[in-house]
Amino acid sequence: MAWIKSFVSFLTGRRTPSYRLAEALEGLPEAMALFDSNDRLIYCNEAFRRAYHIPSDARARGRSFPAILYTSRLFEIAEEPLRDPRGDEMCDRILGYHCAANGETLVLPRHDGGRTEFRALRTKEGCTLTTRLEIPGVGHSYDERVVDFQSVYMARKM
Repeated sequence: MAWIKSFVSFLTGRRTPSYRLAEALEGLPEAMALFDSNDRLIYCNEAFRRAYHIPSDARARGRSFPAILYTSRLFEIAEEPLRDPRGDEMCDRILGYHCAANGETLVLPRHDGGRTEFRALRTKEGCTLTTRLEIPGVGHSYDERVVDFQSVYMARKM
């Protein structure tokens, strides 16, 4: 019954607060997902789909985080046909961190000089909210170059 009310309010232009929140989350550059207490996907934004190589027409809801992570890692190590993501050290670190869900940030370096930051939080209901942010290396973005030049200037001045 609630979905009918939500659909009617959408058609009439009166969007519910939850719809506006979902719309805002879709626009974030940070990959975000919510998993239930059984570690099954409830919600993810478009950035999460891109980060984990989930096609837009694929049904991701209900998939477990390990399944999503291992499938994503297969795309990343495609050039190495004999590697199995289930034995991959990077996957082990990410899964261990995801299971702990203590809210701290896990930072992993990338081969291009950038880094990937993961964060996982456990809710009162036992769900896990996870985020992933790709940060380019120095020289890739204007903001990173400005910060780097500022530190060089400060070091010379001292």
